Amino acid sequence: MRTFLFPALCAGLSLCFAAACSSNSGSGASGSGATSSGSGGQSTCPGDLAAAPGSDFCTWDSSTIDCALVSPSDREQVCGVPLPSPTTALTRSTSVMEFAGSGPPDLGCFQASGYPTAGTSAMVTMSGVAKIFAHGCASTGLTIEVHTVNADASIGALVGTAVTTPATCTTNSVAVTDTNCGTIYECNYTYPDVPSETQLIVLTKGAMWAPLYDYNNYIPTADVKAGVWTHDVRALASDDYGAIAQSALGAPITAGNGAIAGEVHDCGDVRLIGATADTDVARKQLTYFTSDESDPLPNSSATATTALGLYAALDIAPGPATVAALGLVGGQVTTLGYVKVQVYPDSVTSLTFNGVKPYQLKP
Repeated sequence: MRTFLFPALCAGLSLCFAAACSSNSGSGASGSGATSSGSGGQSTCPGDLAAAPGSDFCTWDSSTIDCALVSPSDREQVCGVPLPSPTTALTRSTSVMEFAGSGPPDLGCFQASGYPTAGTSAMVTMSGVAKIFAHGCASTGLTIEVHTVNADASIGALVGTAVTTPATCTTNSVAVTDTNCGTIYECNYTYPDVPSETQLIVLTKGAMWAPLYDYNNYIPTADVKAGVWTHDVRALASDDYGAIAQSALGAPITAGNGAIAGEVHDCGDVRLIGATADTDVARKQLTYFTSDESDPLPNSSATATTALGLYAALDIAPGPATVAALGLVGGQVTTLGYVKVQVYPDSVTSLTFNGVKPYQLKP
């Protein structure tokens, strides 16, 4: 059963879920008859975990609920992933520099009438900017690989040829003024021969960069312009991998374990405020982040996503995991996504929810 802690160190990456920062050791109630007593009284796992509206798309491929990991605050489930109920109305982020939007959240793709359909696959060029997640003055020496995804959600075959950003990119980059660096240079990159209409993982790594496995990438052929799909990738400094964990956990991530981190967006790819997220595997810490785009930090007072839509689950054993998210719209809890991933040793698995993808629908 999840036990809830309130470490002061949480206040200190795109990487606290539930009612607070939480520790999940996997101990406590187990089995289909496990019970937990939350604010709503006694509940039985898994029977009393309500299936969130809008999650019909993944019922054919749902996870099995591990009742040993269900906490008293978990009242809903999305395709087998238990989740705490959000308590504030879901809204779009309007003032952020990236993935901003106005109006009500776009959740149309979670209804059967709005499910996406796959187009015809084609080989395209992926092009964009290698953006630095937290700290660093230039995204140089970053190796970018694009891979397919195996049936068990592990990383599959390399597609195309890996590219590495140059040792200096002052003339081929996006330059941003910064107090510490003077100027941050985020290198441009181009990656040919990537298949559209295919589930993809983008892996970034390097001598200065922690391995970052970015899941839930999908290129709709209809979105390709003149053979090019514009997509920015992320670089996570090796130092930040340890520093973020130290801030949230008060200790490094266990050697050989990893983390899951990412953002919650709506079907229009706009960041969402007020979403809750969780995994179906044991993790030491769950955290949300501050709204500072230049330096996002774990935020112990946050009970859901803030303006950047960021969440993280820290210190997870390698292997398969499923991640899901919820929002509160019109007073009703609703699905915001569900994706199967893998956690890798000493690495971050990145996952941004942004609607349903054709590969998630029943064949």
